[in-house]
Amino acid sequence: MQVPSPSVPARYFSLLCDILDSMGAATSDILKASHIDRKAVNLPDATLTLHQVDTFLKTAAQATGRSDLAFELGSKIRINSHDILGFALISCTTLDHLLRLCSRYYSLMTPAFTLSYRRNGDNAELQFKPALPLSPDLLALHLEAIAVSAHMLFRSVMQGRPRAYDIYLSMEAPRHLARYKELGPVKLHFASAELPGIRIQIDGAHLDAPLPLANPQAVALAEERCKTLLRNINEQGSWTDWVSMILRHAEDYQPTLEDLAKIINLTPRTLDRYLVKENTTYRDLSLRIRNQRARQLLDDGKLAVSQIAYRLGYSDLANFSRSFKKVNGISPSEYKGQAGNRANA
Repeated sequence: MQVPSPSVPARYFSLLCDILDSMGAATSDILKASHIDRKAVNLPDATLTLHQVDTFLKTAAQATGRSDLAFELGSKIRINSHDILGFALISCTTLDHLLRLCSRYYSLMTPAFTLSYRRNGDNAELQFKPALPLSPDLLALHLEAIAVSAHMLFRSVMQGRPRAYDIYLSMEAPRHLARYKELGPVKLHFASAELPGIRIQIDGAHLDAPLPLANPQAVALAEERCKTLLRNINEQGSWTDWVSMILRHAEDYQPTLEDLAKIINLTPRTLDRYLVKENTTYRDLSLRIRNQRARQLLDDGKLAVSQIAYRLGYSDLANFSRSFKKVNGISPSEYKGQAGNRANA
């Protein structure tokens, strides 16, 4: 088994093209710069590589001067945007039924993230976590678009009257934070997670209310098609890249092999075996990336050495100093001093 192919369904980015058109942007030029054929994007099973999407987003942001393209995209996604899975979801009997089905087939929406759903008494929790190696810009786009589109889904199935609930995002608050007032009673919490992802907490009072278009027979037929599509998903790519991405985005915490394996429903032993096949280990990746982040933060000079230690998940300054010196031959304080001298040279 390997990491899913580094590509995502094109249908959502076809929708983004329509948004760019409505803004008066030169969409054809943006697509050309990203090596994307608009006609091909509109095909039902079309996909885009992560590199194409990354280039597309950066070019679109530069061309429009807008920081809120991901928010705009999320606000335009509807249940019927999700092809056959959307047909299954809209036919579910309750929100609980819908969320269980959605978590089971979420990779049909996007293989870039996983979705887990857990109901506990009077509350329910959704967790979205990255399953592919994403650049910082692409990660931020997915986090924002997923969070906003989830709200649009809730508002749709709750007939436009959702009660207040909480969305926790690992990303920093965006420049267009004021736009989130459009989401109504939702309580937003930014920079609220140690690992990249989204957590949504919902009052259980929503979960068992009947949905207006419930049709169990339609759900059963659509789910059979979803099962077939899920079996046909092509799986290839690099586990090393994915693990590296998660480690680079961890804040105030150093995830373990067990933590990462849990995200993608593998045993730690299996994940470790996949990494060994790629000629690395979790320990090697963890040490290397942690040291890279330490050097970057020390070079930046904005944080005290003690703050950097805790940001990287060390339990105390002494452990950080000992680990850093073992790899670099000098202490973090000495390295920071040298970095300051280099900057002033």
